[in-house]
Amino acid sequence: MRKLMVAVAAVAGLALTAGCKRNEPQEERRELAETQREAQKDISEAHKDANEERADIQRDEHEEIADAQREVSEQEREVREADQERAKELRDDNVGTTAAVNETVQGRVRSTMGDSLVLVVPGKANSELKLKTDDNTRVTQNNRDVELDDFKEGTEVRASYVAEGDDLVARDVVIITPVKK
Repeated sequence: MRKLMVAVAAVAGLALTAGCKRNEPQEERRELAETQREAQKDISEAHKDANEERADIQRDEHEEIADAQREVSEQEREVREADQERAKELRDDNVGTTAAVNETVQGRVRSTMGDSLVLVVPGKANSELKLKTDDNTRVTQNNRDVELDDFKEGTEVRASYVAEGDDLVARDVVIITPVKK
């Protein structure tokens, strides 16, 4: 009888052990599900933080672009004012002559040859504009006089000119951006 009782107790112990082992996978599944939920929450928070950082960066970039555009507008206004002042000076210098300031253009030097300057003007469908120079033509860079020969192809310039007969004669040529060697 003792042997039977020991056998029954052993079988009962095995059954309890097997029952416990059945609960272990369920417990592991529950823990895995909880870990997955926490990981998904962490990933979601990381995406949210990254999106906020991107938005901040874009906002900063837009502000920098707006500031740069304001600076460009201010510089363009200053250039217009300087051009108008120079045109006024030229008109005052040319009182009694038939020449008048017709226009100011900005473009890139195509070539210089002798007393002529050929510009490519982007605002006019990249058309070429040939300007003659004479003793009254003022050529400057950073408010210093320079020679027409100092211009290299591709140099960005601003030029004011007058019509004299069939010729366009440059009165003021300013190097804006010299070409790097």
